[in-house]
Amino acid sequence: MLCEVLNLGVASYVLASVSDAERPRNFYQWGSMGVTTAVGLGLAISTDEPVTVLEGDGSLLMSLGTLTTVARCDPDNLTVVVWANDVYGTTGGQSLQAKHTDFAGIAENSGLDAVTVRDSEAFTDAYREATESSSVTVIVCHVDPIDPDARPPFDFPYIARRVRESLSTDSS
Repeated sequence: MLCEVLNLGVASYVLASVSDAERPRNFYQWGSMGVTTAVGLGLAISTDEPVTVLEGDGSLLMSLGTLTTVARCDPDNLTVVVWANDVYGTTGGQSLQAKHTDFAGIAENSGLDAVTVRDSEAFTDAYREATESSSVTVIVCHVDPIDPDARPPFDFPYIARRVRESLSTDSS
């Protein structure tokens, strides 16, 4: 069963709007900007289950060095998706000032496979290929800024507990 680690903000909001109660492995990183990929790496190392990180470009920009650690560990069950919208969506939509930052190039220079996509069909193909790959792939997906109405649970201990319990229940 897929485990998803979600950046604070839009990635969490979107996934929360899709039957959150039925997805106990949605690991929301409320208030934790800059750690999503690192948390996903730790989870991927600790389980054989597939792990997808849904990362924001602003959050990744805060922790670019994480990509070298991901490349060094290279777990075969990790995929990193970067939603690139060039804004800090959670804090009010301020410009990231990183429109020309090549996140895929940075990932590749860190030793990771990477691809940039700009539409749903390309994303679907890239994600399928990434999850079938035996090494980490970073998918940089250019998207328009949005602010969905749905929000995930704002209970940090509950979120961590349900992910942990789901992993321990399914692996026993």
